[in-house]
Amino acid sequence: MLTIEGVTGMSTGLLNQSGSSTGFECVNQAKLLVKSIIDSFKYHPLFFMLRSSVTSEDPIYPFAHQLELLGKLFARKPIRVLIGDEIGLGKTVSAIMIIKYLLEAEKIRRILILVPRVLVQQWLSELKRFNLTNIHQLERNTIAGYQTLGFPEGIYLASIDLIKRNEHKVKILNVKWDLIVVDEAHRVGKSGGDETQRFILVKEIVKDPSVNIVMLTATPHRGKPEDYIERLKLVDPFIKASPRELDNERFYRLCMNSIVFRRTKPDVNSIYEKRRVFTDCKFKARVVKASEKEEEFHRNLLGFLRAKLLHYYRTVGEEPKALPLMLTLIAKRASSSPRAAIITLDRILQKRARLVKLLNTSNRASLERDLDEKASLIADTILGYSFEDTGLYEDESGKTACVDEILEEFVEECSVLLSEDDVKQLRRLHGLAKEITGDEDSRLNSLINIVHKHIDNGEKVVVFTEFRDTAEYIFAELKRRLPKNHADKVALITSKGVEPPTPYSWYRRSYGIEDVKKWFRDGDVEVLVSTDVASEGLNLQMANVVIHYEPTWSPVKIVQRLGRVWRLGQEKDVCSYSLLLTVESDLAALEILYAKLLSWIVSGIEKQVPIGEELEIDMLPKDKTSSDILQIPLTSERGRPQYSEFRAWMQFIANGKEGLRRYVEGIINALIKLKEQAQRLGLSRVEPVKVEKFLSEGLGGLYGKEGEAVLKDLLVTTARICGYDVEERGSGLFVKGTHLTGLKTPLDFYRAIVSIVKDATGRTPVTLIASKPSSDEYIGLREIYLYEVPIYVGGRPSYSEVVGVVVKEDGSTEVRRGLNLLKTFNGLLGNIIGVGDYFLSGKDFYDAAKNTVLYNYRSRMQDEYIKYLTETEKNISFSHVGWLPREGVSSSLESRQPRFLGVIVVLDETVRTPPPQAVEEVERRAMEYAMKYEKESGRLPEDVSKMEHYDIRSVDPKTGEVRYIEVKGRWYLDVTVELTEAEYEYAKKLKDSYWLYIIYGFSTGTPRLLAIRDPVRNIQWEVVVEVIERTRRRYRLSGYKPV
Repeated sequence: MLTIEGVTGMSTGLLNQSGSSTGFECVNQAKLLVKSIIDSFKYHPLFFMLRSSVTSEDPIYPFAHQLELLGKLFARKPIRVLIGDEIGLGKTVSAIMIIKYLLEAEKIRRILILVPRVLVQQWLSELKRFNLTNIHQLERNTIAGYQTLGFPEGIYLASIDLIKRNEHKVKILNVKWDLIVVDEAHRVGKSGGDETQRFILVKEIVKDPSVNIVMLTATPHRGKPEDYIERLKLVDPFIKASPRELDNERFYRLCMNSIVFRRTKPDVNSIYEKRRVFTDCKFKARVVKASEKEEEFHRNLLGFLRAKLLHYYRTVGEEPKALPLMLTLIAKRASSSPRAAIITLDRILQKRARLVKLLNTSNRASLERDLDEKASLIADTILGYSFEDTGLYEDESGKTACVDEILEEFVEECSVLLSEDDVKQLRRLHGLAKEITGDEDSRLNSLINIVHKHIDNGEKVVVFTEFRDTAEYIFAELKRRLPKNHADKVALITSKGVEPPTPYSWYRRSYGIEDVKKWFRDGDVEVLVSTDVASEGLNLQMANVVIHYEPTWSPVKIVQRLGRVWRLGQEKDVCSYSLLLTVESDLAALEILYAKLLSWIVSGIEKQVPIGEELEIDMLPKDKTSSDILQIPLTSERGRPQYSEFRAWMQFIANGKEGLRRYVEGIINALIKLKEQAQRLGLSRVEPVKVEKFLSEGLGGLYGKEGEAVLKDLLVTTARICGYDVEERGSGLFVKGTHLTGLKTPLDFYRAIVSIVKDATGRTPVTLIASKPSSDEYIGLREIYLYEVPIYVGGRPSYSEVVGVVVKEDGSTEVRRGLNLLKTFNGLLGNIIGVGDYFLSGKDFYDAAKNTVLYNYRSRMQDEYIKYLTETEKNISFSHVGWLPREGVSSSLESRQPRFLGVIVVLDETVRTPPPQAVEEVERRAMEYAMKYEKESGRLPEDVSKMEHYDIRSVDPKTGEVRYIEVKGRWYLDVTVELTEAEYEYAKKLKDSYWLYIIYGFSTGTPRLLAIRDPVRNIQWEVVVEVIERTRRRYRLSGYKPV
């Protein structure tokens, strides 16, 4: 009679809350192997992003398009690239990852980050968020000091418009920079064929082709080939061909995914993540019935503006001079809010009275000339298509001013151009404006209702307006008219700074962007009112409702504002409103700018607006190329019409809806041609098959939800073998008995794994023994050898991963990587039943591991770049001297000797019986193998198998240590062995001095030695009770699965 009595062995040295019989040394060795595997993935893009983000308070999710970028760039020496991803795709995070990589892998010393003035504080907070230190902010009053100190090592952050000035530029050019980062790089280009000061600055800084450069822009191509190609030449200074020679499909194709990367929201959803990363976003143009007084005000205002402009056209012409611009600004201010209209009219009337008294005829003529020049600059830079200097504007002298101040000052100065009759009409308009403020303001009343509805639903709202005084007006009215529990949670951002929510208003201190983000996160702010000073520099994915308070006549501005909310990390659907009154200018914006232009740009279709209904546009279209076109503005090159808000307003004021319609139709016709050009450039082309191969073969499938799931499973298994119960709740995973709670993201899981295994001690390789899991992927699996495979470029580590070589029962092998490997490892880790002291095999699999990684890394991550270098050097560029990787250079891509991390030996429930003639032979050969091994190890072995309850007594002559060795031999790749009751009791008695040598796999021709010290403590044994004449126990090492 044969019975299985239970399990013994592996005494617990650790409180094991989950109930499994795991010994201390086994736990330690399992933790050591987990730790080694995590560490060995250090330059895999997924793990690099995770370990580089461990100090970040905000959740960081490693998205596949970012992993693709890092995987391809880490191998380049130097890294020179234009990252042109759509707004909201995490370009800043990608750039910071590159900074951290080069600091670690190449030990770079000096980094210069050039950004628009409005983004300086945003960049500063992002750098600190990722625990980057030694950051120096370059300002007018600090540059000389840093120069005196020789520009110490560190990260230097500066406004590009400050550094472009000659007195500062010369200081910066004398520094040896290792990495240059340029944000909003579309501003670095040519204007009218001439190099701008920004372009000249960057060109001089990056002219050394060995310097790393990362350029960031959501609009890589601005519709002007020469401008785009000159930016590409900044990235690759070896290009010798002219822009005309390079303006062809072949060159643009070579550039994409080699020196230019461009991905959009639809790409991320449908190709990279294959899930709804970017939520839906609806743009709603809501029409609000205007009161009779409001209609009268807008009708009279438009009549005045139209008459004045037509008179100007008859007498002067149609060039953008001072008076037309002043009329446009009056229209915009009146369209914004009655409060803005009142302030503007006040300033015009007051300033005009003073100017008329002071000016004589000659002074007046001089002033008009100055105003005309200023008007051209304002029309191009502030009312142009791109709104490049939205918020804060820095002029050539370096003086920084708010856009509101620039425009108001300009309007004041233009007041001298008005006649006495004009003044009378403006006074009447001023009186009407006063009658439609506050409770009489229909647009404001609609805003209050919309805001109240959404915050009652637990949503957070951002209200954008173009002007500071309108923002202050809205802020005051919201605080006055919302219920107190909501009114206390309204904040304001303008060029003057931050007005905090009520609970923080009692503290005498200034607040910044980081405070606003924290208030949103903590629930202290429900509504933020902001001018466009924040639309470039503030990421607010905690909110999901965007309201454009006044009609926005720039499609780009709508997208820029939405990008602050509709971005990576946004979990809710985004709703965007534009509030329009039933007055002529607002309805023109609705029917022509939104229904025709914006709708065509986003979806390729013009929409009809049903009478009395709001217009709705889906901002996440199915046709990716249509959405992408919004990022490519028009220029006037080669006769194309140029869209600018100024021209749109001029056409409307002069000719009404029909004038605006004709203007927009010309723009749409040009956009159709431009869309064709964008497709030819390849800017809208992401190839799904290539992306899939990169993600599955290049990264081994470690990305997205599956990558997240395998990290989560690894955390759960690691925690449980360490004795901790893990509970999953709605708010995430909770590892009981630890501080690890509410774990939801890959970064959470990574941090938790690192925390649990950080105290593991010992050295690799590790030897573990596991029972075979029941799923099909483990059928026939007998061993898995784990290797760290690093890849180097020019001596610099560029990539690393862990490769598992699986050995099947028939001796065949299979390489497992990435996702498949971690799934296999995780299953075995949960079934660990013992730990070996060491493992010896006459066979290794280094080459199989190394060659697999090298092939996939080269073919999936680097081929496009190597092809770019090879093809451009044929006729359009000089040789890229010193650039790696490249064809034919031995140091381009190399893998040094892989590091052996350990082996997991797998027990099966089924045991194959060896051939009869092999039974005695295997015992003999096992003894010979063990004796030989002991002698080669410097010990003195003695065969005592005929007289003792063990087989070999082996003495180390140097230390006097004695080993009592039991030898078990197995023919096949199978380590299922038994100890007799006497052997087991002897092992129990001798403890650390007792060794079990399992020598197996003779059938393969390369036997292995699995050496287990103190097997009673370090292995789970199955107790087999046999009753024939008397009860006898045997102790079987078998495929028992622990609870």
